[in-house]
Amino acid sequence: MTLPVAPELFDILSQYAKEIEQGKIKPSPAMGATSPALTFCENFYAQFFQNRLGQKIEHFNLEAKKAAIELRLKIKEANGASTIIQLITWYEKLCDMYPNLLALGYGGGSRATFFDFHNNYLLTLLERASAWAQSENFLDIEQKAKATFSEMQKALKSIPK
Repeated sequence: MTLPVAPELFDILSQYAKEIEQGKIKPSPAMGATSPALTFCENFYAQFFQNRLGQKIEHFNLEAKKAAIELRLKIKEANGASTIIQLITWYEKLCDMYPNLLALGYGGGSRATFFDFHNNYLLTLLERASAWAQSENFLDIEQKAKATFSEMQKALKSIPK
């Protein structure tokens, strides 16, 4: 069976967590578009939307958000799974945050933006991905999401405040 999201995708964040713990990654303005965390998010949603929902996404902007809202409302109207609806709403939030996250890569943003994205957005995405995978019996994805959540949580706690 081909899974809608490749479990190996979570390895990007596992490696990233190790690099944070080793002090190679710091909460600085230089995290932006090349950040493994953002790369993970982009690829997770691309796979999830295309392979699970049958809708290709290529952008993280207002237009993409509007398309996601329409899809979410259709799923909700059809009494679709709440775990899918939660992932779609989290994608919508990423569309709102995306310009600020890209600005980090150009020297904009702040340490607070780094922590907000990682602690409040990324960890929640991993929790939601795990819940969705569990609800649809994608054991490999669920296990990877849970393990990666723990690794990221530990790594973020290792960063001096």
